[in-house]
Amino acid sequence: MATLTADSTTIPAGGSVTLTCDVKESAALKYEWFRQTSSEEKSIITDESGRVISVSEGGNYTCRAEGKNIIMTESDSVTIQETVRSSITVKLQHSWSQIFTSETITLRCEIQGGEGKVWKYEWTAPNTNSPPTSSEYRISRVSVSHSGDYRCRGSSDYLLTGWSDAFRLTVSSSKPRATLTAHSSVIPAGGSVTLSCSVEGSAGWKFDWFRRDSEFSGAQKIGAGTSEHTISISEGGIYYCRGGRGDPVFSTEDSAPVTIQKQVLAAVKLQHSWSQIFTGETITLRCEIQGGEGKVWKYEWTAPNTNSPPTSSEYRISRVSVSHSGDYRCRGSSDYLLTGWSDAFRLTVSYKPRATLTAGTTIIPVGGSVTLTCSVQSSDGWKYQWFRRTQRYYEVQARDQQNRVIRVSQGGIYSCRGTRGNPVYYTLISDDVTIWITFSNKVVVKQQPNWPQIFRGETITLTCEVQEGGETTEWEYEWRGPRTPTQWTHNNDVTFRVSESSSGDYMCKSRRRDDSYSSTEWSEAFTLSASNKPKAKLRADNTAVPVGGSVTLTCSVNPSSSSGWKYYWYRDEKSSEALTTQDAVFHSNGQISVSQEGLYRCRGGRGNPVYYTEDSQEVQINTTVTVSGADSSSSPVWLIVGLVCGVSLIIILLLLLYRCRQSKYSCFTRWIQSESHSPGSSTNHGVNQNETHEYNSLHPGADEPQDVTYSLITLHNFGKKRKHHKPEQSAVYSEVKTGAAEDSLMYAEVKQPKKEKAKKNKGKSSPAADAAVYSEVTSGSSLSQ
Repeated sequence: MATLTADSTTIPAGGSVTLTCDVKESAALKYEWFRQTSSEEKSIITDESGRVISVSEGGNYTCRAEGKNIIMTESDSVTIQETVRSSITVKLQHSWSQIFTSETITLRCEIQGGEGKVWKYEWTAPNTNSPPTSSEYRISRVSVSHSGDYRCRGSSDYLLTGWSDAFRLTVSSSKPRATLTAHSSVIPAGGSVTLSCSVEGSAGWKFDWFRRDSEFSGAQKIGAGTSEHTISISEGGIYYCRGGRGDPVFSTEDSAPVTIQKQVLAAVKLQHSWSQIFTGETITLRCEIQGGEGKVWKYEWTAPNTNSPPTSSEYRISRVSVSHSGDYRCRGSSDYLLTGWSDAFRLTVSYKPRATLTAGTTIIPVGGSVTLTCSVQSSDGWKYQWFRRTQRYYEVQARDQQNRVIRVSQGGIYSCRGTRGNPVYYTLISDDVTIWITFSNKVVVKQQPNWPQIFRGETITLTCEVQEGGETTEWEYEWRGPRTPTQWTHNNDVTFRVSESSSGDYMCKSRRRDDSYSSTEWSEAFTLSASNKPKAKLRADNTAVPVGGSVTLTCSVNPSSSSGWKYYWYRDEKSSEALTTQDAVFHSNGQISVSQEGLYRCRGGRGNPVYYTEDSQEVQINTTVTVSGADSSSSPVWLIVGLVCGVSLIIILLLLLYRCRQSKYSCFTRWIQSESHSPGSSTNHGVNQNETHEYNSLHPGADEPQDVTYSLITLHNFGKKRKHHKPEQSAVYSEVKTGAAEDSLMYAEVKQPKKEKAKKNKGKSSPAADAAVYSEVTSGSSLSQ
């Protein structure tokens, strides 16, 4: 039988071992080698035939020898183990290296390069008599006695590892405490704070997080088994943590608590909805904390003009004044909640305001209304009270009117004020606004006297007349014009003396006396135009009063469009008393008839008091002396004229008789006749002549017919003397021309009785001059000078 021997049963890593096959009885000629593993059947090693071989793989080896006439059986098998080059390591299954008592740990024997093999393990460990044969070495509730070096190795199918390096296990004797840190103990408003939990010198922990609202409240787990060692929190409170690892979980001691205060945002707000504050108001400032709901807060305030600010959330100031203006801040604190100082609230206190009342229009149209608006200095929160006054010092509050804008349909004096707050604060009452309501009655201005043309100096009356049913109402009146009162009056008329400044437009309106703010509309304008003072115009139909007759005088006022005149007549320049019915015969339309000579003038007058025009030009009226047998006794005037003429003729006759003789009478007569028809005869014959010419015209040089009276009385004195002769007779000649008819002569001879002649001439020592009287009267409307 062959005998197999090996110089080593373990092939070193990367090496080989020598196997020797011996046959004691004879020498073998040939050797066969066989190898078998658990996964492979026995197979011949074909490339080896010698007695000694080197092998580098593990397995069960056998050999057999063959010789001449020798058949040998196989040798016993020799197991050769191959040392693998794989690295073998003892590792702690967990990621942490520091182990604490009571932890459960697992050591693992890891063979690198031994994949796919079924290994058997060997362990060397302190404080154990039965180490495991698996790849893991598990120790429940490790203790300090488990500290030491741990090694392992593995074998599998003729493969064998070496012993691993020692793994030094150190078990701490005390249970660890977690450590909690916060990067800030105050959570900023709207922000968060990061908390960190750690276990000193070790790893692999997961952390549990806990929070308490107060020291005496139960803990609330806010995070369980998180692998992150930090968390972010946004709520204040008492925080702690602890670490845990392993399976079953090993927990550290709880960390020391950390108090975190949450800083919430505080803000000072005015409790009211308005921002502008006025003196006398009661205001409330409120410290509002966002996110502080349900907490009990303590408050602090900083404020101007106070030494004892409140500690509550409200800062109430009664009857605020200007000295309260300034910055207000607050902050609060409550159970791990803390606010910072709020931003400053700037309070500005203004002086008490006055409401402002405006009207869309101050006159309510007939059947309409007007809009009134009350406001207060661009501020808010106001309600409004409205007042209407219909009589002085009497105000009525308009009910149910708290709106800023109202519509009214009644006249009166309106005012308003603003109210707000609790207790109610009132503004000053607005200035008054007078609202007039317009009646439908029509108003007209009428003039009395109702003359179409008014002159300066006249006194007139303008009347404001309310039409359409105004007769039954007591009215007051207001005027608008150059010469009218500026205030309301009970009189519906104004009387004034017209001057240059009176010209212009006059209007009026009226209102009821029992409602002084309701009126009619303004009347249409009545235009007054004042003209210059007029002058009267006098016209005579003849300037010579015919014997026994009269002359008609006509007075008028320019312009002819004026009316209402009465006429006043005056005679002689110095007379200031007007003519009466004893002086003249008065007719209508400004005419009178006069029969007395004189210097006449006139003027117009009208109104009460009487307004007079300027005097007219003067017109001279003369009387005509006429001797007529037919008419000498027809009237008292002619009787007087006849007597005067008779006496004069007698005296003249006596003088003529003295100068002339009866034989000369016919010659004398012819001389007289020729003298009367010869112009300038008085000059040629040495006769003294006295003439009076009177001419008067309203418009000298005008084309209208003119009345002309021309009277000529001529006295002829003959200077021829005759001695020792007395005058015996005298004669009177009268010639009358009328109209445009041919001249006619009338001669009258008057002879005195001798007895009268003797009486007249008795006692006269000087010779009497001859005398002749000649009278010519010419009248007619077309007579030229």
